[in-house]
Amino acid sequence: MATQSDKKLCEGLEHLRLADKCMKTSLFKWKPDFDGAAAEYGKAATAFKNAKAFEQAKESYMKAADAQKAMNSPFHAAKSYEQAGLLCKENKEYDEAVRLMEMASYMFQEHGTPDTAAICLEKAAKMVEQVNAGKAITLYKKACEVGECEDRPRQSGEAIGKAARLLVKENRFDEALECLKKEIGYYAEVEGYAHIRKLVMGIILIHLHQEDYVAADLFFRDALNFPEFGSSEEAGALQDLLKAYDDGDDENVRSTLSLPLFKYMDNAFAKLARDMKVPVGLGSGNGGKSPIGGTTGGSGGAGDGEEEDEFPGGLC
Repeated sequence: MATQSDKKLCEGLEHLRLADKCMKTSLFKWKPDFDGAAAEYGKAATAFKNAKAFEQAKESYMKAADAQKAMNSPFHAAKSYEQAGLLCKENKEYDEAVRLMEMASYMFQEHGTPDTAAICLEKAAKMVEQVNAGKAITLYKKACEVGECEDRPRQSGEAIGKAARLLVKENRFDEALECLKKEIGYYAEVEGYAHIRKLVMGIILIHLHQEDYVAADLFFRDALNFPEFGSSEEAGALQDLLKAYDDGDDENVRSTLSLPLFKYMDNAFAKLARDMKVPVGLGSGNGGKSPIGGTTGGSGGAGDGEEEDEFPGGLC
């Protein structure tokens, strides 16, 4: 007795036969029936997928995409390429999956749906994050560029942010800083100040992880130009952290970094906070003054006694 899988395989083969018939020409049929062929290839792909014959399903989707391109239907071709890419992921054929997802993204752009194109690139990046972080970072950056070309700052910010966090995990800190500053720029366009405050925390953690207190302090001063930042809980915690770090006070550094503000950041940044090392004897002997010239005063006083901004050029 034939199993359900066998029945689906036979069903798929029959749809392939019908699709090939649609593609044939004759004395009385000068052009292939691309529309009929695309429909039959799609049905074949579905049947093969249900039979878990993923390779045959992938090939059927690609043939459907070819027919759809011949009909000048880029959106449907894109959907077919996307389905083929997702099947490659099931077979752990990650390079081929990414190639097909990039083709799908290109076709979505051609159709005039850049938001879907960017989402497609992000899906591809997510596929390979664990096996090829470098490729995933490149794909997230491409998704960011697609959003930027279409003036979609929030979408661009989300994509470049994902690249930044992967770069942090890969210890590529200089590149991560560049991406995080771009992310801040995108969120500034949409007045996403709550998100910006978290990004400022991440950037300062990276600078301190690199034992670059000066860069961390300068960035903190510059960040005070953002609306709502100076009086925020994040600013107060960062002020306390910077002072403790500058004083070489490991105990206070640990105490500050144990705050929920730091503990519940994105994993990439929370790990930096957890692994923070304070250089011995770093203290600058500034008499207990905070990095911006006042006395350390908890979560609400980052803006008190604020000096004139020495870096009016902005963050990015």
